[in-house]
Amino acid sequence: MGRRRPIIAFFIIMLAYFAVRYFRSTYPGLPKFVHFYLTDFLFVPAMASAGLIFVRLLKRDHALLISPVLLLFQTGLISCYFEWYLPNSVQNNVRYTGDLIDVLIYFLGAVFYYILQQSTFKSLSR
Repeated sequence: MGRRRPIIAFFIIMLAYFAVRYFRSTYPGLPKFVHFYLTDFLFVPAMASAGLIFVRLLKRDHALLISPVLLLFQTGLISCYFEWYLPNSVQNNVRYTGDLIDVLIYFLGAVFYYILQQSTFKSLSR
């Protein structure tokens, strides 16, 4: 069961992500946090979980964890890409907006993932 915890967490996070996307398109009267920010909050944990699963399978070491520095670096790159580069990109046909609240939400998602990793996945560490 311990080796499957990251996989189970990934599927729960992705289920919540897609449920929010569905409800957001179906029910326009959702609270502002759910409508605008919950998918941003879940994005970093989903991506970090997928990365952790991939690296654990690749290295065959189920005790690996993502360090806080790497998690902050990853979140910073995500923030720069989605909140600075894409909104300022001339060649995109999709409208992106740069929002500092989204950056804060990405980092809150990283903190959530770090707490989840420490409480759920750390029992496998060396």
